[in-house]
Amino acid sequence: MSIRTNLIKIGWDLGGAHIKYCVESQASNIIWYDIIHFDFWKDYSKLSALIRGICKQYHKKGSLIENYFTMSAEMCDCFDNRRDGVKYILNQIKKIKYSSYIFSKSGLSKLDNKYKIYPDKVGSYNWYASALYISTLIDNVILIDFGSTTCDFSIIKNGKILNKRTSDIDGMLTGELLYTGCSRTPIYAHINQIRFGNRIYNIIPENFSSMSDVNIILGKLNKQDVYSKSSDGSNHSLLQSYKRICRSFGFDYNSSMKKLVNHLCLKIYDAQVDLINKTLSLHCHKYFRDSKYNIVGLGLGSKIIMNMCKQNRYDYIDVRDILNDTIVNGDYLSNLFPAFVLNRLSNEL
Repeated sequence: MSIRTNLIKIGWDLGGAHIKYCVESQASNIIWYDIIHFDFWKDYSKLSALIRGICKQYHKKGSLIENYFTMSAEMCDCFDNRRDGVKYILNQIKKIKYSSYIFSKSGLSKLDNKYKIYPDKVGSYNWYASALYISTLIDNVILIDFGSTTCDFSIIKNGKILNKRTSDIDGMLTGELLYTGCSRTPIYAHINQIRFGNRIYNIIPENFSSMSDVNIILGKLNKQDVYSKSSDGSNHSLLQSYKRICRSFGFDYNSSMKKLVNHLCLKIYDAQVDLINKTLSLHCHKYFRDSKYNIVGLGLGSKIIMNMCKQNRYDYIDVRDILNDTIVNGDYLSNLFPAFVLNRLSNEL
């Protein structure tokens, strides 16, 4: 009697600061996943070894590994240009010697000599994987992926993705991409001075603190959920967040300054959320002026998007609720959604 081969799928999202992967097996209903700190711009030569190591970890006797990749790490400054970045990453994936597929706007294509993969159609399309999956579940929706570094808007109408972007610059020009995130973004990105009482506090334009500190202080993010590194390399405790924020304003922290720092953080937070809300409003007016639609939030900052939508009376659905309908403890998959959905999209192969 022949033994059925167990297919193990690994979806990958290769970013510039983090590598995210999600593992699913035909023989189990357990989903394994992780987010790995990986400074791509200096550790890029270690990529194939890292991927191969993960594959070996899950490759058991009688099983077959298939990998599905999307990426945004091609933009790192270790490459002369993004096209070279994509080519390098594809060559690193070829070295792992496991069956691999690459995601583009056209879907998943096997990485071998039979299929030509165009670098311009591969780089920074992780947002499209998320949109493609959500479009199979909800017909009319604006999907907002508020992650550690960026905020992506995907517009889905009548089950069709209407985004115009083909690159980061296109995305920024159309407002489909904001380079602002809930964790890694410096606090001076959207505001440079804040009034409190009779004084104006200027923000030092150095990377002394980030939005993760603001959100931890305000209770918008739990410190254990923040997977990116802090600005000074120390932990994400409340005390360290206070210290980093004070450093950005040129003074040292003590408990008597708590009220001041909370006020400064709230103004920084409001400036970022106001930008996101204004961008959302533009898309709503452009695409859904006379029709019903939902907002779906995902990513590390999805609860921030939820609160913004509730305050502005949008019909909101959190992707965590969608995941938890079918997956036990599926909440965390929101933070690595493109890697997760690649395994699901592979069913169409």
